[in-house]
Amino acid sequence: MNYKIYNNNSKEWVLLIHGLGGSINTWKYQIQDMTGFNIVAVDLEGHGDSEFTGQKHLLSRSASDINDILEKENIEKVHVISLSLGTLVAMEFAYQYSCKVKSIVLAGFVMNMNSGFKTLLAFVEGIKYIIPKRVFYPLFANIMMPCKNHKKSRDFFIRESLKMKSVAFRMWLSELFRAQYRLSDYIRVIRENQLPVYLISGKQDYFFVGSVKRAQKKISDSTLCFIEKCGHVCSIEKHAIFNELVIKFLNDLNTQEQQMALQV
Repeated sequence: MNYKIYNNNSKEWVLLIHGLGGSINTWKYQIQDMTGFNIVAVDLEGHGDSEFTGQKHLLSRSASDINDILEKENIEKVHVISLSLGTLVAMEFAYQYSCKVKSIVLAGFVMNMNSGFKTLLAFVEGIKYIIPKRVFYPLFANIMMPCKNHKKSRDFFIRESLKMKSVAFRMWLSELFRAQYRLSDYIRVIRENQLPVYLISGKQDYFFVGSVKRAQKKISDSTLCFIEKCGHVCSIEKHAIFNELVIKFLNDLNTQEQQMALQV
């Protein structure tokens, strides 16, 4: 797994996990603004400069690869910031390595879908093998990000996803479908370890607004924020607001941790 380290001489580490069709470049606005934290950003398998092996169990292997990176770099704990498909990897990583997670930010969370979207996803599962990727990817992007103000995110997704191998794109999409049935296991581990969770979504992320609300009710120690006039890729479309929200969340957690340490 390809990764980059941005050392800002901080005691706190942030792990950035992009979405489907993205790469480390997806996080350029966050890397620019989050100078109060050290950052490790990864390219998921088949994305960016990470090779695609074609093996199954992408989620569990990605979590293992990330753990290997943290071990190599002597990083004990991280705040995980994830986007879209990356939220699945974040949840899997927390499930397998909860002791290495300080908090989780889930932007554009894609789990806990209703039956209508699961039906749509099943339909997409079928046609992805039939339609050429140069037709399928723009179609998929316009379904997910239909509004005029989503154009920047939509164009980025189309441009980056076209660089991917078709088989990699299809396997990750299948992983998205299968992961829907893991939510209860993920939530159980979050509860057991009392991991702080911050859900951030665009108010115009129509397919997932309802599912994010339902997920927030199930995750006891969680906070939910919707960004107005914003679609699925809120970290790009409204990056200034997104960064402000995330930095405040992380700083508040650090303040709480320091206060607890003083009491002890």
